[in-house]
Amino acid sequence: MRITGIRVLGNNPCLVRITTDEGHSGVGATSAHAPAVRALVEEGSGSLGDLLLGEDPTETNRLWRKMFETWQAQRGRGGEGGLAVNAMSAIDLALWDLTGKARGLPIFDLLGGAVQSRIMVYASATAFDLPALRAGRPRHKSPEELVRECRAYLEEGFKAVKFGWGNYFGPEDLESLALIREAIGPETLLMIDFGCPAYLDRGWTVKDAMRVARLLEEFDLFFLEEPLHPFDVDGFSALTRASRIRIATGESLTTSTDFQPFLKRRAVDVIQPDAQQMGITQMVRVARQSEEEGLLCIPHCPWTGIAVAAHLNVLATVGNGILIEYPAFAGFRSLPEDFRRLERAHRGLFESPQEQCGGYLELPASPGLGLGDLVLEEIREK
Repeated sequence: MRITGIRVLGNNPCLVRITTDEGHSGVGATSAHAPAVRALVEEGSGSLGDLLLGEDPTETNRLWRKMFETWQAQRGRGGEGGLAVNAMSAIDLALWDLTGKARGLPIFDLLGGAVQSRIMVYASATAFDLPALRAGRPRHKSPEELVRECRAYLEEGFKAVKFGWGNYFGPEDLESLALIREAIGPETLLMIDFGCPAYLDRGWTVKDAMRVARLLEEFDLFFLEEPLHPFDVDGFSALTRASRIRIATGESLTTSTDFQPFLKRRAVDVIQPDAQQMGITQMVRVARQSEEEGLLCIPHCPWTGIAVAAHLNVLATVGNGILIEYPAFAGFRSLPEDFRRLERAHRGLFESPQEQCGGYLELPASPGLGLGDLVLEEIREK
């Protein structure tokens, strides 16, 4: 079996589809900008697609190395990660999907078999009023809106919720957080995402992050996400040692090499690889190494059905993968355009999208990612 075509499909999300001479195909995705990915994958004799034509798609480890090492040799060094690795990641996801379909096996079986049959999901929500944020007037939703939203998540079966929060920890913000905790009750896991752009504030320091972590202790958070610049290993190490709350990061890292200092120094409690940033070949290494180091592996990215399916397949093979980030549909119902975009990317692209039930995802029985084939005509390869 040989690769005969690699095409970039769609824009939001950006998909990569690989086809072979035996009629098999696989699909991957990336969160990177589609026109840039299309140029990297399709244009010119030095493109990633051209590099893989004629190759055996089942040799995923070798093809990752070929892409990564050849690209560096041809285009010069430019750091370990970046946009090129995001494009490689979409290709890598498609290769694994294709290999599973060709062999009639789900990806978790290709990886050696599952050690858990279902994994809890958490609703990935935002505390921000999105129309106001887009208008340049960032503010949180009202306490009443946040409480209503939390109740909707519980009704949908979620047992864990995360809110994108930013650097908002004044008295009113903490009061909203207290109402959220009251609304979801003590048994539901609650996480807060500090994140970008909050950590880019030049005045933000490790001591500031420590102060916020102390403020948040009363709310019994399961973890605090990305409260420092994503490459600040020293800062994360100091914060993790000082904090009673678990500290998480990893969504901005794109290779297993990027993760090494965090893993070896146990600089965080929770590591957050993203298959749409780094692919399955790299993510498996991070998941297994984090298990060896005694860290939790809770991937980042709920934004496509491909990401969710990839994370489910990988985490099924390790014991430290206890949560998967999942779309918080209820939080977007008042924003029709955003809701349609999110629902399409998760539920509308494939024959068999994976749906949470009672706050869990069950392992797929179908091969590859477990999603079936593309169903939307406008993104099919003509």
